[in-house]
Amino acid sequence: RTLEFYRQFGFADEMIKCGVIVRRAHLREAGAGGQSHEVLCLEFGDLGAGISPYPFVFTFPQDDHERFLNAKLEATSNAVEWNTSLTGLQQTGDGIVATVTGPQGEQTVTAAYICGCDGAHSKVRHSLGLGFAGATYEQLFFVCDAQVAGAGGDDLNVFLGERGLLLQFPVRSSGMQRLIGLVPPEFDDRDDLNFEVLRDSVERLLGTRVIAVNWFSPYRVHHRVADAFRREGAFILVNSARIHSPAGGQGISRERPACEPLQHGAGGFEQ
Repeated sequence: RTLEFYRQFGFADEMIKCGVIVRRAHLREAGAGGQSHEVLCLEFGDLGAGISPYPFVFTFPQDDHERFLNAKLEATSNAVEWNTSLTGLQQTGDGIVATVTGPQGEQTVTAAYICGCDGAHSKVRHSLGLGFAGATYEQLFFVCDAQVAGAGGDDLNVFLGERGLLLQFPVRSSGMQRLIGLVPPEFDDRDDLNFEVLRDSVERLLGTRVIAVNWFSPYRVHHRVADAFRREGAFILVNSARIHSPAGGQGISRERPACEPLQHGAGGFEQ
């Protein structure tokens, strides 16, 4: 769906050339001796052909994605103002008056509207007094980017074990693999949780070695939604408005960092 939106801007095909197209998913069941066997192979094209011009899963790293969109913004003579935070918000009959603090100190911005895209702890949502009802699932997950021995191709693999679940798919054209999985319950309370703690359980599901880990992060999945998405000229979007499981590819499941890019122009103001 993201690519369909980008198609309206005219740069979907350009982005596709920068990422990895995933056309198949394999469901594998872990067996004895650390080996897994394939239970099911799913062709995404069989599901999406005739429905979307992009009947596949597309992976594009967030840092590359950010640079791509920043370049498109700069081509319109606009730019993201980094290290800048919203500290105050007031709605008037003429629009929005926002107070922001950044490298140049505090300044006041007047705009027709404000779009809060500032995460689960949204300053915009709090300023509007909107509730964020929901809860957090007990199960702890992990995500990491790793070099996996023998990993090749551009397919998505889902590994199921008696007490485990692991997803593996390419995230960069360099061959780096994204691993997403469940943390075994016995490790939930570990303050020193890192990949080495999980290595044995992960490699048993994979059936191969993890050669190197680029980064690792544990996280919990939330299900929350705001009371409303708009108050006059103020809108809340994406993680400011809802957070939920990534199942189905429809949204973001975990909290984003507190530091978010901020941009303002003639028409509006976005954090």
